[in-house]
Amino acid sequence: ASISQSAGLPLALSFASFTKPAAILSSLTSTVNSLRTLLPASLPAVHAFALFFYGTRLDLFLLYRELCLPRFRAMRERIEDRAKKQGSRLKRSPFLLSCTFLYFCMVCPVLVTTKLCEGMSMSCAVGLGGGLASFLEQSLRLSVILALSGFLLGAVGDLNKSIGKMLKGEDTLITGGIFRFFRHPNYTGEVIGWSSSCLAAFLAVALKAVTDTSSNGGLHIWKSMAGFLSLSVMGVTGISFVLGTATAGLEFRQQEKYGDSEEYKQWVKKSWVGFKMGK
Repeated sequence: ASISQSAGLPLALSFASFTKPAAILSSLTSTVNSLRTLLPASLPAVHAFALFFYGTRLDLFLLYRELCLPRFRAMRERIEDRAKKQGSRLKRSPFLLSCTFLYFCMVCPVLVTTKLCEGMSMSCAVGLGGGLASFLEQSLRLSVILALSGFLLGAVGDLNKSIGKMLKGEDTLITGGIFRFFRHPNYTGEVIGWSSSCLAAFLAVALKAVTDTSSNGGLHIWKSMAGFLSLSVMGVTGISFVLGTATAGLEFRQQEKYGDSEEYKQWVKKSWVGFKMGK
């Protein structure tokens, strides 16, 4: 089934329900159960699909900006010119290698769930009860769905802004749609996605350790996965710093450009900035 079918989910396109606290729990449960019908049966497959969706969607969005938006082509050319002035590609290789390492770290949680959660299904109904193992198992499923949901939020934010600026002009402040609730949904969604992905790795190890019947109580599982878990933490810490810094920069530029307008002031009062570095 196509992810686009999720347009009918009660939470995804009914954010107004979040204004009613009593409806949050029932809406969340209904959405999670609905999402499960659209996803592959295997938890590792869903986890891997979340990252595949993120990468594919981002590549297509960057291609669209390169082909269709002269402003972004000009910005990319300025960045390349500055890079050339700093030296050859060989001199820039440490930066490129660090980016490669960061993305490897960000993928490590999938390696953990693939190794430890083989055969685990996403089809278990949402609910509580059954002891610690059941709680960890349900939390693991939820964290994987939150990872995909975070990346979907980022995709919706980019689409929302692109359509808004296409219709109203490049200098328009976009405050409608998903931006009514999130000032920077693309950055916020990515932080949620990568953090949830990392959490899934820890929950997978914890679940495997709790259900281990060996004499050392699952300690060997934590030891065997310690390297991947450490890299996972490095990945989510690094990308969260990048995204938080980008959020702070965009927040500053928007305040400078639109700060005197009443629309901006009202929008800031009612929307969430997300995860921002600094004040």
